[in-house]
Amino acid sequence: MRGSIAKRLALMFAMAVLLITAVSAVLLRCSLQQSLETQMHNELVLRHSVLDPLLSKYESPAVWVGVHQKLDSLTPTDERVRYWVLSDDSNYSYGGAMPDGQDRSRQPDGFSIMEVPEQHCPMVLLTKTIPAMGSRPELRFIVALDSTPFMATLSTFTETLVLTSALGVVLVALLGYWIARFGLGPVQRLSRQANSLPPGDSKQRLDTSALPHELLELAVSFNGALARQETAWCQLEGFNANVAHELRTPLTNLIGQTQVALAHERDLNELQDLLQSNLEELERMGNIVNDMLFLAGAESGQRATELSDVSLYEEASKTVEYLEPVLLDKQLTVVIEGDMRVRIDRRLFHRSLANLLQNAARYAAPDSTITVSLVSNGLQAEVSVSNAGEPIDSVHLEHLFERFYRADAARARSDAHHGLGLSIVRAVASMHGGRVFARSEAGLNTFGFSLTSESLG
Repeated sequence: MRGSIAKRLALMFAMAVLLITAVSAVLLRCSLQQSLETQMHNELVLRHSVLDPLLSKYESPAVWVGVHQKLDSLTPTDERVRYWVLSDDSNYSYGGAMPDGQDRSRQPDGFSIMEVPEQHCPMVLLTKTIPAMGSRPELRFIVALDSTPFMATLSTFTETLVLTSALGVVLVALLGYWIARFGLGPVQRLSRQANSLPPGDSKQRLDTSALPHELLELAVSFNGALARQETAWCQLEGFNANVAHELRTPLTNLIGQTQVALAHERDLNELQDLLQSNLEELERMGNIVNDMLFLAGAESGQRATELSDVSLYEEASKTVEYLEPVLLDKQLTVVIEGDMRVRIDRRLFHRSLANLLQNAARYAAPDSTITVSLVSNGLQAEVSVSNAGEPIDSVHLEHLFERFYRADAARARSDAHHGLGLSIVRAVASMHGGRVFARSEAGLNTFGFSLTSESLG
């Protein structure tokens, strides 16, 4: 959902405060209500404790007039507190009929509520039974307390609580919005910095020195994306330069030979020779284009799909047999060591191993032995080709699998080879979830690739 982060944070702050305030307000109101009820009950208990002994000691109707006077004097003019004495003998009664018209002479002792028609709030009653004594019958003494002042206090408190809670929620929302905007300041600065990166300069990066921890990972990830983009652009520029360089020579040859052929009349044999030469150049260009398309697919994450369970020894033997004419020309012997069963793309495996063998045959000492090693290394299967030859400087080893890399100081290259053989080996290894490696030690130069456990049978 699109929208302002600051507004959403402010809304969440307000909702959180509203929830907390609502719960707190309910608890406070319930606490105050219980406290007010306790106060009313305590006042009723207090009045009973004062008047119950007085009523108990009056036994005759002659002295009951004093009870009337005492209760009249204790009844406020606003009748906030009222008294009733209920008895079967009218001489011992006080207070008249109950305002709600109910007969409470048989009501159990204890607290109760009485609704008064002309009042908004009820009266709280405390009823107690005074046992009979002498000629006086049993009495029901009721003390009633108007709850209006207490309920008014509760209502005022509730209104104040609601008002302050609403005001607090609004203030928290405004402050939360300001705090969120202030807290998101580094994000805005980071955004402005990203927008100010100059176009065309792939080496520019975001400054992460002053960023908070929460944004540091984001900025580092963005810088990582810029670094990967720089690498991709460098590879693309290198690809364009290499392709242009490699295609320039055959195109120049084709143009030059064609111009020379058109400058003079040629007989049929000369034209056939020209066409044969042009065909060779065109085939070379076609091979370069096909190889580059294959490498582009591998570098885009394409994986080997036509997998089958094979013996590496058997497949390597087929590849050696296919290249036997090339090996016989230099009187080279190939020895295959080890074996294992893996799930691979046969066609790609033959292509990569053939490139390694051709590379070894090209630079191996005459009458020497080329060794193909098939080794299981933990969760990986390693395929390597070793040949005796001139040592290769370590500076070049890590670059030999790059496209069109030419290390003439280490290896004299022929124009017949366009420098993609080892790059294809790396692509095949990548498509099988593996890697490539190269070593030059003890007079042996070793090139190879590995297959990860995903490819192992």
